[in-house]
This record gives sequence, C-alpha cells and structure tokens, in this order.
Amino acid sequence: MFKKKWLVAGIGLGILLAGCSGGTDYSESDMSTEEAVTDDFSGDMWDSETEESTTNTDDGGILIGEKVIRFVYRDYETLDFEESNTYIMNKVTEFSGFVEQSNQSTGNYMDDSNRVYRDGYYTLRIPTESLEGFLGELDGIDAVKLNENVGTEDVTQNYTDTESRVNVLRNKEERLNTLLEQAESIEDIIQIENSLSETISERESLQTVLDNYDSLADYTRVEVSLSERPRISGERENRPFLERIQEALVDSAYAFYYVLQNLIIGLIYALPFLIGIGLIIWIGYYVHKKRTKHDK
Repeated sequence: MFKKKWLVAGIGLGILLAGCSGGTDYSESDMSTEEAVTDDFSGDMWDSETEESTTNTDDGGILIGEKVIRFVYRDYETLDFEESNTYIMNKVTEFSGFVEQSNQSTGNYMDDSNRVYRDGYYTLRIPTESLEGFLGELDGIDAVKLNENVGTEDVTQNYTDTESRVNVLRNKEERLNTLLEQAESIEDIIQIENSLSETISERESLQTVLDNYDSLADYTRVEVSLSERPRISGERENRPFLERIQEALVDSAYAFYYVLQNLIIGLIYALPFLIGIGLIIWIGYYVHKKRTKHDK
C-alpha cells in the first residue's frame, strides 16, 4: 500500500513537469516593429565592448593622457609696435601656424606729447609638436615679456567617453536603417525615421566635440598681448638718478614743443573767427565815434 502511494505521487509529478515544459513559445517574429524599436532603443544602451576603459595608467595609477590640451598666454611691451608685430607674424608662418584671431587698436594709451600708441591682441594656433621651438624663438622678440601663463588640461577621459558614445550611436543608426528597410506600415516607417533623425543629429553633435578636442590637442592656442609704450614698465625706476633727470628734461621739452604746436594750430583754426569778431568790434567803434562827433 505504501509503495502504491509513492508510485501514484511520482506519476503525478511527471505529468506536472511535462505540462510546464510544454508552455507557450514566444518568438521574435510575433513582436511588432514598434516593440522592437522600443526594446532596442528606448534607453541609451552601451555595448559591452565600449565599457572597457581605453585609457592606460602607469604603475602608480596616474592617468597618462593621450589627449592633452595646452594653453599659453604672453604679455609684451614694446617700443616699436610695427617691428614686434612683424616679428610675431613671421614666426607664426615659420612654424606652420596660423592666426585664429587678431585685433589691433589705438588710443588706449597716450603720453604727455599726445602721441597715440597701439595695442595688439592675437590668438595664434601653433602645431603642438613645434610649440617649444616657437616659444623659444618668440623670446628673441625686441620687446619685454611682462607675464607668461602656461596651462594644460587632460581631456583624455572625456574624449574616450565621447568617442564611445559616437560608436554606440553609429551602431544604433545602422540597426535603425535595417529596421527601416524591413518596415511595412507607414506608422512604423515614420517612427523609425524620427528615431533615426535624432540619432544622426546627436552623433554629429558629439563628433563636432571630438573634432574640437583633436584641433585643440594638435594645435596649441597661444595668446599674445602686445602693447606699445614710450618706455617699458619698471625700466624708469631702475635707471640712475641723473639719467632720470635728463629724461624728465627731454620729456618736458617735447611736451612744451607739442603744446606750442597745438596752440599755433588752434590759433590758425580760430583766425577767421577772430578776424570776424575784430571787424564787428571795429565797425561798432566806428559807428559809435561818428554818432558822438555828430552829437557835438
């Protein structure tokens, strides 16, 4: 009796397992195009191969940047703006660089003689591999370097992440094109085309970021400020006392000379008005004199 109970229980368990294994089979063919697009692209999914880091580290764990952007700023004062400006432009050409932006102005500085001096500001792009040579040659300029700032920015991680994102979007774009070829209904075609348009737009935007990183890494930005002055800052204080007296006398003589010139030129401009005023005064005096004589 006991053995029969176990036999019946075993047969029932076998039937139950057979029923579970014979359940409904959901194939991919039963999914609509809309569901496939939603499942594949509803989230921004990263391929497993892109999750691996492409940035190497040394034994100490310090990041070795493959994409490093450098910035250089220099501030110069010169006694001859034209000569210094020509020197800078020649060196840019010599090292295969180019001028990204140039701005020159006058009137920012004026001495006692009313002479106007020029200022220039340049944004230069120099090949990174030639940067040290360019800066070395720039030290030969006939001007005094007042300030210099050099900075670096490691964008390797950002570059790698952005590049991986571009690859993911490119793969997504290919899959969407495949689905577009297989789509049959107008609704599916419109939905896939909208998703494809957004994917292409995002990929091109991120590619622009990569191109900008490449440009900044390959061509270092060098900013140069050039100011023309009658004397270099700090130079006067370091001169001997007698030289400073002599310079003051010369400056005062030039100032008097230019002031005298301005007075003479001002009188020439005012001469017609002075003549007219003089004639009016003379006519008034003449008329007054005639009346006085006639009254007597």
